[in-house]
Amino acid sequence: MLSKAATLTLALTAQVTVAQTTVPYTSPGWQDFGTTNITGLSGNFLPGWTSLTATPDLGDDVFFIPTESLSGVPGDAALWMLNYDPGSIGGVSNESVGLSLNGFTPGETYELSFWATIVTNSFAGWAGNNDSLTVDIVGADISTFATTPLFDPADADGMNPWTPFTITFEAVSSTVDFNFGATPIGLDPAGTATRFGIDGFRAQLVPSPSCSALLAVSGIFATRRRR
Repeated sequence: MLSKAATLTLALTAQVTVAQTTVPYTSPGWQDFGTTNITGLSGNFLPGWTSLTATPDLGDDVFFIPTESLSGVPGDAALWMLNYDPGSIGGVSNESVGLSLNGFTPGETYELSFWATIVTNSFAGWAGNNDSLTVDIVGADISTFATTPLFDPADADGMNPWTPFTITFEAVSSTVDFNFGATPIGLDPAGTATRFGIDGFRAQLVPSPSCSALLAVSGIFATRRRR
């Protein structure tokens, strides 16, 4: 017989599963967070996206601290999450988001590409400047992914460069879920909070070596025919 705590955990998990929408990975609708002046917007940011824990923010500023999306266009939104290091005093939770995509063929290899950055603001307590953003994955041959540490080389308040990352995976299900920030690593020795930004997403099939070779040969023959 399940304890009350176990029953509550299962109920919450079921709610998250129901709440998280799923969209085709080939659809462009989930990729760009768009233009907005809203600060502190939480919930389903776009089709396929879900707020999993706490209240991630979608906007072009975070608590009225100016930020920039990947495009740099005024008003263009990125998605921002505050992650607490596990050892942080009072850091009982962290902000995380989920992305659920479908249309994958089990056994095929795909790439999910995105950009990430950190914002340092000592007044707001966002002083973690040596942390990795984690991604928990369901429906693929890898269960976790972590970026390389996102550094603030000057250890100064403000935006840091947007850095590209790619998750290469083999689908084991037609639907693959990516949960960003759900399991913070906490590399920063000071045990401080890190404000992560993510933007510029893309998912695509990775052609197998045999297919790539076939395409190359087809290109050669096509070139010869044109001559």
